Amino acid sequence: MDQKGFIFSLDVFLSLLIMMLILGISADAMDIAGNRIDDFYSEQTYQRITDDACDVLIKTSGSPEYWDEMGSVRGVSPGLADTKNSSGTNRLSSKKLEALKNNPELMDKLIPEGFKCSVTIYPYDSSLPLLYIVNQTNNISTEVYVANRTIMYSYNSYVICTLLTIQKSLDTNKSHYNCPHSQIKKDTHDLPDFSNKRPGWYCDAFKIGKDTLNSTDFYLLTDPPHTPDQKAMWILDTPNNLSATTERFQDCPIDITSRVRELGKEDVLVIHIYASGDLNEPFKVYIMGVPSGTPVNNVKINYLGLKAGYIVLKIWN
Repeated sequence: MDQKGFIFSLDVFLSLLIMMLILGISADAMDIAGNRIDDFYSEQTYQRITDDACDVLIKTSGSPEYWDEMGSVRGVSPGLADTKNSSGTNRLSSKKLEALKNNPELMDKLIPEGFKCSVTIYPYDSSLPLLYIVNQTNNISTEVYVANRTIMYSYNSYVICTLLTIQKSLDTNKSHYNCPHSQIKKDTHDLPDFSNKRPGWYCDAFKIGKDTLNSTDFYLLTDPPHTPDQKAMWILDTPNNLSATTERFQDCPIDITSRVRELGKEDVLVIHIYASGDLNEPFKVYIMGVPSGTPVNNVKINYLGLKAGYIVLKIWN
């Protein structure tokens, strides 16, 4: 082979080598780009699933609609929307929140197979506790997909007695519980006479479910904490276990957990409130339930009523 032929062959070889390198680099670049596209598509897919699952939770009441009242959750698809809500806001049912908390496996109906999740409610009021509805643990470093929505919710599943307004109870024409205390020393527990400042009793009956009874601590408290009515007293009993023992209110929540659990076995409990009948000494009385183990310092009036916050759903595999 002459010198020209050798040079030509070398040029061809170098050209082919450069082309192979270019093709190799291009193939790697295409693989990297393809993988990135796949990753991006996967991320977008799982993020969309997370967003959709969060919307299902807060915008639907689940199937069946009253699944939280069923004895079994077999065949249930969860939803947390308050079925009685007509305000157009994302208002959640406290009973459905409690039902999902007790049956976190229902989230498997909304998230991909093999994935785990957490559902947490963060109140706007920082003095209120977070609500951990589903709290599965993420022990490894992995991609987490997050969705959050603004909601309205309440702690009503923990408020056993609704507001007992002592003042003006006659003016509101509210039906009065037919108290059976006439069986004890002929004490009929008549309502206070506010027009004549005559003292009397306000009595109300309520029920507590067995699950709530065993997982809740109960407190008696007033608003304001220092009751202006110096004659105010209370009794807690049942129609089948009447009591004549009165007790004074305190400036702090009164722990009545053991008493409520014992009396609650009969299903119906009755709270009796004695007031002076003086409109210048108004106060309100609550029996509040909080999750067992809640520090007494966290038992506050601001638990009551509708709260604003946001719900956060996280999923991962």
